[in-house]
Amino acid sequence: MKAKAYQVSALKRDIQSSYRGALVYGPDFGSVLETAEQIAKMITPDLKDDFCVIRLTPSKIKENKACVLDSANAMSLMGGRKLIWIKEADNTCSFVPEEVFEQVKTDAFILMTADNLPKNSALRVASENHPKCLTIACYADEEKDIIAGITTFLSENGYRASAGAVNLLKDRLTENRIATKRELEKLITYVGDCKQIEENDVREIITCTQATSFDVLCMAIAGGRQKEADEALTLLLASGETSVGIVRVLINYFNKLLLAVNAVDNREPIEVATKRILRAGQFKLESEVKRQLSIWKKEWVVRVLNLLAETEKQTKTTGYPADLMVARTILMITNVATKGAKMR
Repeated sequence: MKAKAYQVSALKRDIQSSYRGALVYGPDFGSVLETAEQIAKMITPDLKDDFCVIRLTPSKIKENKACVLDSANAMSLMGGRKLIWIKEADNTCSFVPEEVFEQVKTDAFILMTADNLPKNSALRVASENHPKCLTIACYADEEKDIIAGITTFLSENGYRASAGAVNLLKDRLTENRIATKRELEKLITYVGDCKQIEENDVREIITCTQATSFDVLCMAIAGGRQKEADEALTLLLASGETSVGIVRVLINYFNKLLLAVNAVDNREPIEVATKRILRAGQFKLESEVKRQLSIWKKEWVVRVLNLLAETEKQTKTTGYPADLMVARTILMITNVATKGAKMR
């Protein structure tokens, strides 16, 4: 069964009783992690319990394919339902829904998380075709998904928000699910026992958000402002964002920039192309984005996307500090933007 990330809470009973596993995947790293953890806690509330939570990787599975089934069928030493969590799952794990689900003799739940998977991915196809596997794709939210996510989170915590407050939250919060959750938790703490949230409450507490930090980072990098980019990166890392998460935000931004550059090359008005990049309420950034569209060439954006993809890969496979790799990549990208600005 396919589902949206914000529908997980409503599916709790089915997840706990009807499904044997789930695949959560997509380019939105924050949403993948948050959604996976939400599902995991429905199976095993204490994710730090090493007796109930078994974490596997594709590399370990390649060494011993039987480890998935063995882990699922082994009884927990201290009791409790067992969760098998396969992180960074790839096509080598497609046998899990195809074979393992039918061979598990316990109530163990197999959770798989992955990066973006194409439609013809063996893992995605196998998971989507199995009736006992819940499949959730986590892409950058559309407006209706952002609103649904906000209202669902507030409702689950016993709060309501006026239409004006929801619209203001939608405009001010980031597409990164983890950062959005932190900001909503901060808002709930601020209003306290008052269960109705109004626009003024949002204005008071959601001012300098993670969205702002991400926007500053993307604008500074694509605009060639190295010092500003370094400061935004430092702020995001200090607030708990991961290097991989930051790289994926940049990939998302430069993918949008590529679409906009292509549109301009095809004689689309720059005012229209700009809207391919900006979210609702980001009108203050329009002039900056128009400037970027005059700086960047299609082939440059493609090279940057390749560089970011390679950086993401290296953060997972090398022992070099991830933060330093990301900082080096950002320096290289801002240098390209600086060069483009001088050529205008």
